[in-house]
Amino acid sequence: MKSILTYLFVLFLVCPIFARTKQPNVVVLLADDLGSQDLGCYGGPVKTPVLDELAAKGVRFTDFHAGAAVCSPSRATLLTGRQNLRTGIYGVLQDHMHDMHLLESEVTIAEVLQQAGYGTAHFGKWHLGITSGKRKKPSLQDHGFDYWFGLSNGANPSHRNPTNFMRNAKRVGPMKGYSCQIIVSDAINWLETKENPEEPFFMNIWFNEPHATLAAPDEITSIYGDPEDEAAIYSATVDNTDRAIGRLVAKLKEAGKLDNTLIIYSSDHGSYRADRNGGLTGKKGSNFQGGLRSPGIFFWPDGVRGGRIESTPSGAVDLLPTICGLAGVDKPKGVHLDGSDLSPLLIERGTFTRSQPMFWLAPSSRHLATLREGNYTLMGYRSYKLPENQVRKNELTQEMARLAGIDPSTPDLGSRVSNTTFTSPEYKRLKNEFVRLRTFQEAWIPVIKAGDFSRFTLYDLSTDPMQKKDIAKQRPKVTARLKQKLLTLYEDVLADAPDWYPTKNM
Repeated sequence: MKSILTYLFVLFLVCPIFARTKQPNVVVLLADDLGSQDLGCYGGPVKTPVLDELAAKGVRFTDFHAGAAVCSPSRATLLTGRQNLRTGIYGVLQDHMHDMHLLESEVTIAEVLQQAGYGTAHFGKWHLGITSGKRKKPSLQDHGFDYWFGLSNGANPSHRNPTNFMRNAKRVGPMKGYSCQIIVSDAINWLETKENPEEPFFMNIWFNEPHATLAAPDEITSIYGDPEDEAAIYSATVDNTDRAIGRLVAKLKEAGKLDNTLIIYSSDHGSYRADRNGGLTGKKGSNFQGGLRSPGIFFWPDGVRGGRIESTPSGAVDLLPTICGLAGVDKPKGVHLDGSDLSPLLIERGTFTRSQPMFWLAPSSRHLATLREGNYTLMGYRSYKLPENQVRKNELTQEMARLAGIDPSTPDLGSRVSNTTFTSPEYKRLKNEFVRLRTFQEAWIPVIKAGDFSRFTLYDLSTDPMQKKDIAKQRPKVTARLKQKLLTLYEDVLADAPDWYPTKNM
């Protein structure tokens, strides 16, 4: 009997989750366009002491992936644990152009936690659909948030002094300061004024930084270079966000809530700056690792033993089932989740299993689908052509480059002109046209659903992390096995994906 009691006492000491009696508060922090090698704790050039400490005292994942390589799809997957097409999101959302939105029938992290007695709030960028003109879409309250303060898409005109924030669907008007600090100030105010301060809470904090158009205080930018240098401003926006997160962490500590708060930090996809993705092939918009690999930090002193690095492949698709597992909340019933519960890895109890391979689908990209199983990544290329005006897009990139003083021979010129701090009335006009031409069109859906694959490539990330060598022919059995899994998932997802019928052609 004595030995059993001794064992239980030791277990109580080494496994914090046995010690807690209350459900954890949950904070999800999401950067916008941050690379997998931006933060200091990932070997990056930016000074991020707050996030570095969360990583040091928590679990830092080294093979973590965004839900998609572009914004709206990745956010839909994060919130629902489902492949983004299932949720209604095919591509980057423009509310005034699209009928599509995150389907009201989807069950989000906020709804799951709200039903479990949590207070829920969203702060910052949303980009999953807000009513625009005659295009009526569900509100954030319909998706489980009691309160929200943020933006439909990016901060306008830049991160500095934004004019387009809303609070519970009502426009706030011009604001002073930088977007990341404004967002955290509102989050702190919500915490301080909650009607029931004792109830557990879920805060979904989605920053605009370091997405263009960039802006940061000169005193921070000067740490990284010339205040006019876009690389320096980019780094400064990440640094400024770390400082904002520091204010939130300090508030949680002051309120005695930090130890029982699960903080998760990631990015919505890779950076548009190739130099911030750790040398990986691809960047934002690419289903290669450079577009998908992201930071993954999990911090929860009362429940997770810190000081650990976790190399298991995982991603944002796993957040909903993981939060349910850690909070002791039932997963949505009757809902197919594409993600898996990472809690066995985090609390070091039980065995982690993945019910299906991780899977990314980008119907308007030439890299149509990507499947990850173990160390292997299989990539499928689309066979169909979309009715895009490539000639005009090329003309626009040249005109925009000329106006902004960008060398027209710069590699990936479209990305370069889209992510510059330069602006003028004529440049804005050209960029608006450029965005319209690059935007996913709902009229393409029948073509996509009738489409297929032209070829497949296979990479072994254990020996070729940069995905330089296609080994599909050298490993025919592996290729055939993964191809069958990819095609099965592809057909299943497309069967769920809704048909949006645009109210008017773009």
